[in-house]
Amino acid sequence: MTKQDRAQRTRAALIETAAGEFAREGYAGAALSRISKAAGTSVGAVTFHFDSKADLASAVVDRAVEAGRAVVDRAAATEGPPLRRLTAVVLGLARAADADVAVRCAARLERDDAVGDAGRWRETWWPVVRRLAQEAHQGGDLPGAVSPGGTADLAALFIRSIGMHVEGSDDPGRADGGSGAAHLARLWQITQPGMADRGPGED
Repeated sequence: MTKQDRAQRTRAALIETAAGEFAREGYAGAALSRISKAAGTSVGAVTFHFDSKADLASAVVDRAVEAGRAVVDRAAATEGPPLRRLTAVVLGLARAADADVAVRCAARLERDDAVGDAGRWRETWWPVVRRLAQEAHQGGDLPGAVSPGGTADLAALFIRSIGMHVEGSDDPGRADGGSGAAHLARLWQITQPGMADRGPGED
């Protein structure tokens, strides 16, 4: 393995480990010493690859944005009414959070409003959510008292909560093995009776 290969592997390991640390502890609670130890390297290696904790958080958000954009583009391009595509966006991002700790991290950083860079995560999905809600309104698919703004805000509330239920739950009614996406899907259906169709691939 070349020196460049080792450096790339170290950088990738630091991003992966930092994502878990930020997702669990938030930006303020995350410690470079714990990140370096968990990644099997030194704090010096962290500061070699990243100028600061904020720079490391930005690298994690970069990975989340790439993953999130792929989900959103795929979901928004599916056939069907706007509300079905909106559901696909919400649940697709929830499944991405289950699978990718960087997505959970970006959601946590955006919720905490700890670093300005985390706003890039919201911009990955918010314009599409807002557009689909408006299209649903224009197409007459929303119940009479439901506004497109309220629909977009509700979807944003769900998306901003992703990752919060992935780690073990003490809810005895949970039968999904800790799947945040499955839990969120049930709540989405409950809160949108007659409005949110099932997303593609959902049983």
